[in-house]
Amino acid sequence: MKTANSYRTYTDTTLVDFVRADDHHAYTELYRRHAATLYRRTLNMLRDADACNDIIQELFLAIWAKRANLQIRESFEGYCYKALKNRVLDYMSHGQVVERYADSLASFTTNHWSVDEYISIRELSTIIAEEKAKLPARTRMAYELNREADMSYRETSAIMNSSEKTVKKQVHNALRIIRLKISSLMLLWLF
Repeated sequence: MKTANSYRTYTDTTLVDFVRADDHHAYTELYRRHAATLYRRTLNMLRDADACNDIIQELFLAIWAKRANLQIRESFEGYCYKALKNRVLDYMSHGQVVERYADSLASFTTNHWSVDEYISIRELSTIIAEEKAKLPARTRMAYELNREADMSYRETSAIMNSSEKTVKKQVHNALRIIRLKISSLMLLWLF
């Protein structure tokens, strides 16, 4: 019979096997072993303690949520670092896109017409964020890295382990979906 203390003697690989079998004590042990290190690594990248805590919690919640299908090809720590990197990039790019769209729309509206006549910048930013959230995960990641983090298709494809052609298609699809939504809303506001 396994006790809470006996989990400390198991390897990460064994604990992951236990987690796949819904063993919450094994999951807790993995969190105990790795959360602090992951937090420090995230804090070095973001310099925001609250965001770091949120990202680490989301990472471990995602691990538990998909435990039955958890595929870890490298070490658990390596898996966590890769997932953490993706979450940090998502976090950073989300902040940048809202800022960039707000600046862009402010410039556009002050040069052409009043924001009050059509839509406030916040509302449009919210719409864009909602549409982006509806995109498939890989398409959203390609869009954010390429358009929001200003990475080339080549850089984006290297991070995503995809071909440049695939990344271009994903970015094109994301832009098409977001532009379609914005243009249809603009038509509604005009008429």
